[in-house]
Amino acid sequence: MTARLTVLGGYLGAGKTTLLNGLLAAAGAARIAVVVNDFGSVNIDRRLITSATSDTVELANGCICCSLQDDTSAVMTRLAERGDLDHVVVETSGVGDPASLRPWGTYPGFAPGPTVVCVDSTTAARLLCDEFVGDTVARQLTRADTVVLTKADLASPGRLADARQRCGTHAKDACMLPSTGGDVHLKDLLPPAAPRSRSSADVRDAHRSVHRTASVTGAGLADRPALLKALQDLPGSVVRLKGLVRCADSPQARTVVQVAGGRLSLTTDGAWRDADATTLVIITAGDEAADTDLRTLTARLTEILNG
Repeated sequence: MTARLTVLGGYLGAGKTTLLNGLLAAAGAARIAVVVNDFGSVNIDRRLITSATSDTVELANGCICCSLQDDTSAVMTRLAERGDLDHVVVETSGVGDPASLRPWGTYPGFAPGPTVVCVDSTTAARLLCDEFVGDTVARQLTRADTVVLTKADLASPGRLADARQRCGTHAKDACMLPSTGGDVHLKDLLPPAAPRSRSSADVRDAHRSVHRTASVTGAGLADRPALLKALQDLPGSVVRLKGLVRCADSPQARTVVQVAGGRLSLTTDGAWRDADATTLVIITAGDEAADTDLRTLTARLTEILNG
C-alpha cells in the first residue's frame, strides 16, 4: 500500500494541532499517521491508545501519532516501509516552510499529496501586515494547495471574508476551507486531484530570522493569580506561548497554558502524573526589542513557576 503524503503548515497558533486531533478522532476506516514536532501537544484520548513508546502512539482505530524529534529521515522512512497506512500528514513548525517536506512525497512508499496551510481567520490581516512575520505567513501561503481558515466561529462574517481575500492574494489557486474546532474532514484535505506542480522559483527562501524562543521550567507550585497576571500582560512581541503548569491551588491537576492569536486559555487536562514537568515555551518575533521582552518575561515566569 502506498500512503498519500500531505504536508501541513501554518504560522504559530494557527490551529494545526487542533486540525490533527480532528483527523485522528474522525478517521473512520482510514489508517492515518500524523507526524508532529511537539508530540505532547496532541491530546489523544487515552482510551484509544493500544501501545506507546517515547516517540510513537498507536491507536485502536489503526491510526498512529509520531514525533519528528531530531531525525526526520528515520521517522519518514519507517512510515514509508510500514505498508499499512492510507495517509500520512506531517506537520511543519510554526515558522517553517512547508516546501521543505514536500520531496518526501516522491519517496518509495509515499505518493505526493497536497500542501495544507492553516491560517487563523481572526488574525490573518494583522499577521500578513506585520513587518516582522508578514513575509513568513505570506511565504507559507504561496505553498498551499488548500488553505484552512481556522477559528471561523470567532471571526465576524466581514473578517472571515477579508481573511479569505488576503490569503487568496498569496495562495491564488488554493482551495479555501473555513474550519471551526478542527472540523475539516480528511476527504476535504485530500482531494482526488494531484497537487499542482511548482517551479524551483517557488521554493526560494530569503527572509530574516525574526523569531526567538525560550523554555521556562519550574520545580515548585505556581501561584495562579501571579501567573495569570503575567500572561495577561504579555508584550506584543509574544506570538506563541504554551505549556504545562502545576498550580498551588490545584496541585493534582495538569493545567495547560495556551496563548495564540492574542487569546489566553488555561484548561485542565486530567491528573498530574509523575512524568509531568512544569514547562512553558515562549516564542517572540521582532527586532532587538523582542530579545529584551523574551529575557524579561523568562525571568518573570521562572520566578512564578518556582515559587
